[in-house]
Amino acid sequence: MITNQRYEKIMDYLKEKGTGSVNDLVDITHSSAATVRRDLTHLESKGLLKRVHGGATVEQMEREEDYTEKSVKNLSKKIKIAQMASELIEDGDTVFIDAGTTTYEMMPFIKASDVTVVTNSITLIDQLVRNGHGTHVLGGRIKPATKAVVGHDVIEKLKTLSFDKCFIGVNAIDTNHSFTTPDEDEAYIKRTAVEQARRSFVLADSSKFGRSAFVKFAELEDASIITEDPDHPFLVKVRTRTEITGGESNDLYSDV
Repeated sequence: MITNQRYEKIMDYLKEKGTGSVNDLVDITHSSAATVRRDLTHLESKGLLKRVHGGATVEQMEREEDYTEKSVKNLSKKIKIAQMASELIEDGDTVFIDAGTTTYEMMPFIKASDVTVVTNSITLIDQLVRNGHGTHVLGGRIKPATKAVVGHDVIEKLKTLSFDKCFIGVNAIDTNHSFTTPDEDEAYIKRTAVEQARRSFVLADSSKFGRSAFVKFAELEDASIITEDPDHPFLVKVRTRTEITGGESNDLYSDV
């Protein structure tokens, strides 16, 4: 097997399983342990995996893609999720909408009237104002990669506010770490928004399931998941811990 084929086999295996031992990777590539170790060293140098004792993992997503990269991924799923999320906003609601590429897609679907929106996203401002929503932008440092406003001032301001609902983007969800994101600054903001809202919703397409990023910002019990695939095997395992919105009927249900 040529080198690039081994790299592809290794990455496909790790993306499916989360982790793999050297012996596992020897078996699937039909290569020697020394060759696999060299491959893992190379792939780790590219930021594609993390070496652990006896093997490698991709469960921790240390690098966060920038806004442009994320905006074009799974776009049709994001639009479907965004539409379902927007339908949960009612007349007169005060809501927090997080910075993110899925939350951005909510903008054209918010049909409720007399809505007040608080956000830490610079990408949402123009559409919110153009659509006539009361718009409050939290002030602080702009993070170029995600177009999010972050910092101590954002968190302190959030602590003085209350929301009927908040809509939060997420990078990864798993059973051990719950809702996670790679950036500590953004994690604090997400956590505070969830604490200040009567109801919290995490917007997640199915590519986020069964994965973990660097910083936990909420437990599964703290928010409902809005997704395009409510019957995903991962969600079957967590329905006793969280509510799920999804499917053609857009029903919110729980097995609790």
